[in-house]
Amino acid sequence: MIYRDKINLMVEKYGDRVGTICASQGEVTFAELGQQSNALANGLADLGLLTGDRIALLCGNCHYYREMFWTAGKAGLGLVPVNTRLKPRELVYIINNSEAKALVISAAFEPVVEEIRRQLTGIDHFFCLDQRLEGYQYLGDFPERYSTEEPKVQLTRDHILWLQYTSGTTGLPKGAVHTQSTASSIIDICHAEIREKGLFQEGTRALQMLPSYSFAGVAFDLMYQWIGALTVIMERFDVVEMMRLIDTHRITDCHIVPVILNFLLNAPELDQFDLKSLKCITYGGSPMTPELVKRGIKRFGPIFMQDYGCSEAGALTFLDIEDHINPDGLEGSNRLYSCGKPFPGVDVKVLNEVGQEVKSGEIGELTTRSDMVMTGYWKLPEETRHTLIDGRFYTGDLCTVDADGYIYLKDRKKDMIISGGFNIYPFELESVLMEHPAVMDAAVVGIPDEVWGEAVCALVVLKTGCTAIEEELIAFMKAHLADYKKAKKVEFVKEIPRTLTGKILKQELREKYWEGRERKI
Repeated sequence: MIYRDKINLMVEKYGDRVGTICASQGEVTFAELGQQSNALANGLADLGLLTGDRIALLCGNCHYYREMFWTAGKAGLGLVPVNTRLKPRELVYIINNSEAKALVISAAFEPVVEEIRRQLTGIDHFFCLDQRLEGYQYLGDFPERYSTEEPKVQLTRDHILWLQYTSGTTGLPKGAVHTQSTASSIIDICHAEIREKGLFQEGTRALQMLPSYSFAGVAFDLMYQWIGALTVIMERFDVVEMMRLIDTHRITDCHIVPVILNFLLNAPELDQFDLKSLKCITYGGSPMTPELVKRGIKRFGPIFMQDYGCSEAGALTFLDIEDHINPDGLEGSNRLYSCGKPFPGVDVKVLNEVGQEVKSGEIGELTTRSDMVMTGYWKLPEETRHTLIDGRFYTGDLCTVDADGYIYLKDRKKDMIISGGFNIYPFELESVLMEHPAVMDAAVVGIPDEVWGEAVCALVVLKTGCTAIEEELIAFMKAHLADYKKAKKVEFVKEIPRTLTGKILKQELREKYWEGRERKI
């Protein structure tokens, strides 16, 4: 069954049920969402958007994200969720690279779009979701202008549903291609195991606080909507607002990154709210320290579950709630360092350099094969061939496996930094630093950070006769990149160690910061 068919089943089964609540739009039922998405799909087709065309989406967290996914699913369009924290030149690259023919925004992003509008070479249509703007077609008018009946579109499992942009060691964002089949498989595979454990059942009330443009935001919304859960959408993260929403709506489930738990446990207002309705807190995005998990368990009870996945391949492993019980015992303490065991139905193997499964204690690369894996990187056949080998996706994460089959992340083969759940790619930052007139050479690495998991550290070699200070270079990076990508620390060095072929020796640079730690991520 493809995702479009699942949408229709959800409307049939949950039609009168409130599916989403968010502050700016209030309550929206499954039936209302179905009619609105039908009208949008019919209207976009009438305007000339054909099956297979891409539409870029730039808006904050709100019910419109689900509405646009449903619209894309019904019309056979490829949705391109765009990170709202990117700077103008980053936005231009992703929108143009996706070859999107339409751009859909919420009104808050009109100023930045107007700044880059002339650079968006392939956009034929500009739409606004939440209000009428000059130069934009208002999608709120579509239910009156177009039929709310199901679009007559022939779709297959291989039709593109969305491009999830990530990045690689080249520093340029890459679009992971996901299809109607991918979305359907995320629902089927994840629910098969999670619901068996009594989670995500009838009556689930979820809080969506992670960015809707992220893979985690997309994947968890797919799961919540499939069971007819009430999803309360947090438009902007604020720890006090998070607690208020949990208290007010009796939230049972939420997905967080480690830094959110840190904020929550340290909030002075923590005892002012009733959070006892929580039944499951799923965490992922970046490694959680066992100490932080233990504090969470002490405060909320053994309701934590870890998931590990990636934008290209969906869910790979999970550390069950039962694995979080008795965390002060030796076994429990060690187990909290693990990212768990493979999801049932997901082929996960840790392979050495010759493609053999590693023995207990040996280090290898984590790989996976499942129906959740992308079909490839958009317009990057070479990248795809290097990453998808015989249908198996190579994550670039280095791991060990213990005698019981639990997987432990040790380091990354790639240079990606994860800070507060956000992926940061050193080459991109190094390229920006090299644009500074005083910089001769630069390298960027991740260093330990007690709040964010990892922080960005830039090592810089200045040109002879030039000067610069740390604050100046941080400000320069901030001006050209999303705020979360800027360096927290800048060190000035005499040289950057490189191989004979010019590759930066990142491990050598990182070693002193991670010395003595169990994990180097």
